[in-house]
Amino acid sequence: MVVRPMTVDDATGVARVNVASWHESYSHVVRPEVLAAMDVERAAAGFVAMLGGTSAITPTAAVVAESAGELVGFAVARPSQDQPPVREVELWAIYVLAAAHGTGAGQALLDAALHDAPASLWVWQDNPRAHAFYARNGFAPDGARRVHQPWGPAPIVRLVR
Repeated sequence: MVVRPMTVDDATGVARVNVASWHESYSHVVRPEVLAAMDVERAAAGFVAMLGGTSAITPTAAVVAESAGELVGFAVARPSQDQPPVREVELWAIYVLAAAHGTGAGQALLDAALHDAPASLWVWQDNPRAHAFYARNGFAPDGARRVHQPWGPAPIVRLVR
C-alpha cells in the first residue's frame, strides 16, 4: 500500500471511494434518499474545487491510499470549523473501502493527515468501528453532540485529542 498526497487527478477515484464508503458504512444512520442522491461526478467536482482552492474546504492535508494501483481510501484535514475551535485542526474526512478494512490503510491515512497533532473530528455516535479506531489513536468524546440535517436523525459526536 502507498499513501501519497491527493492530486486533482485523483478526484474521481476519491469521489468513488467517498460514495461507496457512505453506502457501505452509513446505511444504518443516513436517510436512504440521501445515500441514493450521492453522485460521483458531483463529488469529484467538489474535490477538484477543494484541491484548486475554490471551495470552502481548505485542506491542511489531503492524502490517498492506493493498493495494487487502485484508490482504497483518503483523508482530509482542515482548520477547525467549530466555533469556538477546540483544536486548530479538524479531521474532516477519512474513508476506506470496506474491502480494505483491517489492512492498515486507515491508520496510514490518519498518520499522514494528522501525524501526532492535536485534532478534533465529528463521527456518527452509532459507529463502533470508527470509535474504536479513534480511541486507539488517542481521541475521546468531549461531550459535544449534534444532529446534522438532512442526513438523518442520528447524532454525531465530537472527538478530540
